[in-house]
Amino acid sequence: MNIPPESNEWLHQSKDKQRNLVSPDTARNFGGFWGGLYRQKLNTVQTVGLAILIVFYVVLFAGLVAMTWPAGDDSFWHKIFYGYGPYVLLSLPLVIFFLVLRSRLCADNSKSAP
Repeated sequence: MNIPPESNEWLHQSKDKQRNLVSPDTARNFGGFWGGLYRQKLNTVQTVGLAILIVFYVVLFAGLVAMTWPAGDDSFWHKIFYGYGPYVLLSLPLVIFFLVLRSRLCADNSKSAP
């Protein structure tokens, strides 16, 4: 029986994804998942859902800022720095994590590109 090479490649990829025991395989599969989400074209329902989520989080953020805005006669930048500076410092590890993840995904994609 003669099997086309495309099916062999698909079979090999599915076997690698199911194996998932070795760290490089896990990293490649994880990168393929996030990379696939990034490149995927959204349909109408997904676009509407994403827009609803964005509007929800913007309104939530604006409401939280309005409720916790420091009172007083200080300048605008002073209120921002002392009122929300600690939150920025607490969120830095998460931002750094996502930046490192993104750089690793880009590095993995550049290695796997022909």
